[in-house]
Amino acid sequence: MNKFPIKRSGTAAQWRFTHPDAFVNSLAILRIASLAVLVLIGYIDYFTGYEFGFFIFYFIPVAISAWYCGPKDGIFTAIACAVCWYLSDRFTNHPYSRAYFIYWEMFIRLISFLTTAMTLSKIRGLVLNEERMIAELLETRSQLEKYTGEGEVKSSKPSPTDG
Repeated sequence: MNKFPIKRSGTAAQWRFTHPDAFVNSLAILRIASLAVLVLIGYIDYFTGYEFGFFIFYFIPVAISAWYCGPKDGIFTAIACAVCWYLSDRFTNHPYSRAYFIYWEMFIRLISFLTTAMTLSKIRGLVLNEERMIAELLETRSQLEKYTGEGEVKSSKPSPTDG
């Protein structure tokens, strides 16, 4: 009887696109795609004008970069999103009662983007660390099964029938 509930299946069919390492061999493509999505969102934001808020959509390229490419790319994309939002807002001639309000809004958006990038990067690191620990646990389990036989852990306590 196997007392360990962890399954050891690692087939390609179980691979998910949400995994942090799903596109580890395609980081350049992800970076370009993330920036392309940012440019598209910035253009749509500019085209629709300042009255139609597009702030939430700028999180998409930040999330893609931070999750799949890591914290440095996430931070870079967060800064690029803040600059893109600023340019879009500036070129639509959004009227502000004070000139410095646009900078305040850009700063707040930058902090939001950076927070998202850092949070997703941290979660990504935790997921990868958990998988590493599970792999080590399974290796230890395998070695334990090899030395104890049949997957059962032998007890050092004598049984009541051992007279």
